[in-house]
Amino acid sequence: MNEAMTQGVELMLTGMGIVFLFLVMLIAVVKLMAYCVATFIPEVDVTATRATPVQAVSSNAISPSVTAAITAAVHQHRAKHK
Repeated sequence: MNEAMTQGVELMLTGMGIVFLFLVMLIAVVKLMAYCVATFIPEVDVTATRATPVQAVSSNAISPSVTAAITAAVHQHRAKHK
């Protein structure tokens, strides 16, 4: 029984060591990738290219007939599924 316990503890420590080494390597690779991305890929200012909601509504105005059709479809759906 003592030999079985010794083998079990050795196997446990070996497994925990392998998992620990894998996690350390994973953290190192993730940090390396973050450094490479920050260094080699330029940051884009998304606020300059994004339209504000007021601009989006005014440039893409929905015609009144489409609004009426959508309203009628929603009303019909709600009446059907009460």
